Amino acid sequence: MLARLCPLAALLVLTSCAAAVPGYTPPSFKEKSKFGTALQSGEVGSDGRYQLSKDEKAMDCRRMTGSMQITIARLRDADTRGQPSALASASQKAAAPIFSGSTVGADRQADYARERAKLAAYNRQLADKNCKTVDIEAELARKPESRKY
Repeated sequence: MLARLCPLAALLVLTSCAAAVPGYTPPSFKEKSKFGTALQSGEVGSDGRYQLSKDEKAMDCRRMTGSMQITIARLRDADTRGQPSALASASQKAAAPIFSGSTVGADRQADYARERAKLAAYNRQLADKNCKTVDIEAELARKPESRKY
């Protein structure tokens, strides 16, 4: 009986000590990190040119180049995938309004055109900031790197 009560008593003592640490206040989780928010995306105009948002214009050269590399990798990966069937595309477009879904990705050609316009706009922005530009055509022509898993 005593063997059962000793660990329980020790646990109660340790718990009370932990609760009475002077000067301890738990951290506030209400602070927003600047890295935790997504950038506002720009828009493609009627002329097919991508208009950068305020957030995108404020990006530095390194971050913009990194964003371009990620977009290029996505476009290269999309080229290696097969086209979805017409039935799959039609069912996605039809079901989206019914179930409050999204039609993003249903029209691959429109998505590709938007991403290419975005890359061109980013390249223009890099040139305006006197940063090193990216050769988009050469990067897209490269084969995707093999997966390492």
